[in-house]
Amino acid sequence: MPGSGRRKPLKQQRAIETRNAIILGAAAVFSRVPYAEARLKDLASESGISEGALYFHFASKRDIAFEVVAVQQERMHGALTEVLSRGGNALDKMLSAYAALADLVASDVVVQGGIYLQNQPGTELADATNEPYLEWVRLARILVLEGVEDGSVRPDVDADGAAEFLNALFIGAQVLSNHADSWASMPVRMRSFEPLVRIALAPASS
Repeated sequence: MPGSGRRKPLKQQRAIETRNAIILGAAAVFSRVPYAEARLKDLASESGISEGALYFHFASKRDIAFEVVAVQQERMHGALTEVLSRGGNALDKMLSAYAALADLVASDVVVQGGIYLQNQPGTELADATNEPYLEWVRLARILVLEGVEDGSVRPDVDADGAAEFLNALFIGAQVLSNHADSWASMPVRMRSFEPLVRIALAPASS
């Protein structure tokens, strides 16, 4: 049939657009409402689709929540990878990475929704949402050790303790900025910590 070769890609594109709309709409709901209280009809309404269309793409609210967290982590890893691909020493990269992540948290609804889901312990999402925090600590530790190697971090710095410290700063900035203004101030908060981080980690001559 004439033109039939174009129908499948068009249907696939629409399916992708619908799925993305669901993720965005669900993230917006999860950023306002506790997971246990969020209803499928609320997710569908926020996404601009019917509940039937929602069920076509996802079997349950849990599946949608997992996908929101997965996309959140994908976007945060993307921002981190972009920063780490630049030149410069490990400490500068570390600070630039946290600044870039703060910008993302302040501006991306899907990232915000994923963070809200991660901050709800005791739900059926607990196992999946705990792992990303552990991963960020591991990544921070790697950067601290690289900093020791390139001289941007003092050799006597405890890498495990520094990694926990850095992530505590980041999570603390998340919590404070969320309560203050729905994350709008997070970039400013993270950048205000930079001199303190340098004092804590950098050699005295830096």
